[in-house]
Amino acid sequence: MKKEKVLSLIVALLMMVAAAIVVNKAVFGHVIAAAGEVAESDEAATVTPDGEVILHTADVPGCIDGYAGPVNLDIYISDGKIREVKALDNVETPGFFKRAAVILSEWVGETPEEALLLKVDAVSGATYSSQAIITNVNATLARYEGMKAAKAPATPWKVWVALAVTLCACILPLVVRNKWYHMAQMVANVAVLGFWCGQFLDYAMIMKYISNGMALPAGLVAVVMLVAAFVYPLFGRPQHYCSHVCPLGSAQQIAAQVCGFKVHLSAKFVKVLDWFRRLLWAALMLLLWTDCLTGWMDLELFQAFQIESASWWIIGAAAAFVLLSTVVNRPYCRFVCPTGSLIKRAENIG
Repeated sequence: MKKEKVLSLIVALLMMVAAAIVVNKAVFGHVIAAAGEVAESDEAATVTPDGEVILHTADVPGCIDGYAGPVNLDIYISDGKIREVKALDNVETPGFFKRAAVILSEWVGETPEEALLLKVDAVSGATYSSQAIITNVNATLARYEGMKAAKAPATPWKVWVALAVTLCACILPLVVRNKWYHMAQMVANVAVLGFWCGQFLDYAMIMKYISNGMALPAGLVAVVMLVAAFVYPLFGRPQHYCSHVCPLGSAQQIAAQVCGFKVHLSAKFVKVLDWFRRLLWAALMLLLWTDCLTGWMDLELFQAFQIESASWWIIGAAAAFVLLSTVVNRPYCRFVCPTGSLIKRAENIG
């Protein structure tokens, strides 16, 4: 049985690697050129005929990725001052990046030396994208000035809080069987991992790490979550991430305590809903493998935790499922969630 689970895990990983190659043209930090093409690096700087310097962050050492992938920028320097910081096309969640992009104007009007001395804060609700913008601007300007590469920013302290909550969710349920502790953990998952830190597993995050690798220590929370989701089942702890860590799953479990009445779903109807989930997941994976309508990855309902940047209909859909969970046990997890379906596939349970 364990060999079958290991094989299922390998199959699931290969499926995601194939999707990452097709969608992001990269795997574990290695760019893969299309047939007949050669992957080339852009020049670090371009000088226009009128003397304006355009700095490109794409290949500057010290630059980092955002939440879903690279956050490449062009920095325009005219007459010794920064005229514009322009974001290039990227795969960040549009709502999150739009919120983060407000800081692009912070450096305008400053000389490169002055810009390097500025303290620009990351945007709450779009921490990964905004931190990537800040780091990439600083690294590129430092290189332009002939200085040492800009020092990578310290890991935000909220990441350490999120890591503590995640470790508790992964370890304590193994030894603690107390309903009050379980409820406290669910609340912490929702409040800290969901609303405060925006830490959860979804397709965008998994694809990012498969394509670009993982930077530590900022990625420690994701590492622990991935272990809970994909390694725990090999040791007799199926669905541990979904049941004990996932903030959306936790929100549904909390809502289930509100109402004592539960809708009875017949075994036949549950089977129909489960087949719907499987077919939905198969269709979504097919879209990834054919590089068609891949934007569905930004529509998973986990995004609703980032209220300030999530679209109203994602927030509404998430709220509807949480409300439904008062009378039906974890409906989104059981019958819709694409990430949950991937985890189940890795566990060889459908």
